[in-house]
Amino acid sequence: MILIMIKLHLLPLCSQVFDPAGRFLRAFGSQGTGDGKFNYPWGITTDALGFIYVCDKENHRVQVFQSDGTFVGKFGSFGSKLGQLEHPHYIAVSNTNRVLVSDSNNHRVQVFDVNGRVLSSFGEEGSEEGQFKFPRGVAVDDQGYIVVADSGNNRIQIFHPDGAFLRAFGSWGSSDAEFKGLEGIAVMSNGNIIVCDRENHRVQVF
Repeated sequence: MILIMIKLHLLPLCSQVFDPAGRFLRAFGSQGTGDGKFNYPWGITTDALGFIYVCDKENHRVQVFQSDGTFVGKFGSFGSKLGQLEHPHYIAVSNTNRVLVSDSNNHRVQVFDVNGRVLSSFGEEGSEEGQFKFPRGVAVDDQGYIVVADSGNNRIQIFHPDGAFLRAFGSWGSSDAEFKGLEGIAVMSNGNIIVCDRENHRVQVF
């Protein structure tokens, strides 16, 4: 297993790769708008073949790399149309090779194939079921259910694989199952949901 992390500084902006013991292996990327360059990289994930997907937040795109950091391709551009992105934050790849991106400033989640072709989109700005305010973390379990950190609404929302709303939980606060500023999210192999509760300075497990 290889650990991949985002390094955020003013200069340079790059991804760093470590082994499970924390030993540095390599870095790739620098500040810019060209292929393989970043402007505030944020969420990162890998697929079953080892390809690396990075949310290049301020360049409003996703970039794809081989496991050694070689640039493969990119998709997305600034905008609100289907397939366009505005400040994508987090990304996940399902075991059916669907790429899910939290298109945060468009208040939606978009679904792409591994070649960057948009398949679907769900969500819009609001606080009702299935709506978002600045979604952040996104994860998908082994059955394809989608879990989204609905940061501006201080809740977790869960969706069917087709994007239909299933359930939600959480509210603003600092008690158990309450949130202040949700960020990254992950689903464990046993189905537990792990959430970064940013402004409460903690991680919660459900």
